[in-house]
Amino acid sequence: MQHWLDKLTDLAAIPGDEHAVKEALHTVAEATGFGGYAYLNIQPSNASAVSNYHPEWQAEYFRRRFNKLDPVIKRAQTLKRAFVWSGEWDRSRLSPDERSFFSLAADFGIRSGITVPVKIAHGALAVFTLASPKQAIDIDREIDPVAAAAAIGQLHTRIQFSDPTPSAEEPLRLDPVGASYVSWISDGKTMHEVAEIEGATYNNVRGKIEQIRKRFNVHTIAHLTSLATRKKLI
Repeated sequence: MQHWLDKLTDLAAIPGDEHAVKEALHTVAEATGFGGYAYLNIQPSNASAVSNYHPEWQAEYFRRRFNKLDPVIKRAQTLKRAFVWSGEWDRSRLSPDERSFFSLAADFGIRSGITVPVKIAHGALAVFTLASPKQAIDIDREIDPVAAAAAIGQLHTRIQFSDPTPSAEEPLRLDPVGASYVSWISDGKTMHEVAEIEGATYNNVRGKIEQIRKRFNVHTIAHLTSLATRKKLI
């Protein structure tokens, strides 16, 4: 099954925009007998996906925050190397919620696969999966971890270079008050100035910003304003 790694490595060199990359990924998944692929970019504050999984499954996955429950993602975060998985193989070790997750995934043709996680910048993780509708895939469970990491590392760079629109992502939201406070701060205002402008107390502004910072899992005001701007929340 080394050819799936070779195909992913070759894919990293293809020219073209995000459409070309997504089409090439779909072709590789089909040609290698899997059918489904998913690239997850897991940042400290949120996660996004580029995938050809059924749109309904992708929407449910993030709406119900399955990225926090998914046994494959948990294993990727812990193991940090390529591995083969199967909802049926692992059933005896799963919690009831995890078994329910795999049962729902199976309804969308996701029963087994190969997953390769690679560490990326700023404490984030890129996780690439080739998924199969079969209960178990016919592959030697030993995968060359160095070759797999190298292939997915190159693929991650290619995907980022194409700057694709995620097929699904974990939602980040700001209420009107929070959006107003963060917007003023992004314009260079201090929290004391924001309080004066908004007719609020300094403690209310500081408390609201701290609440948002913790919810978005960011450690600095600069990171918060950068994330809010990038995600078009302000």
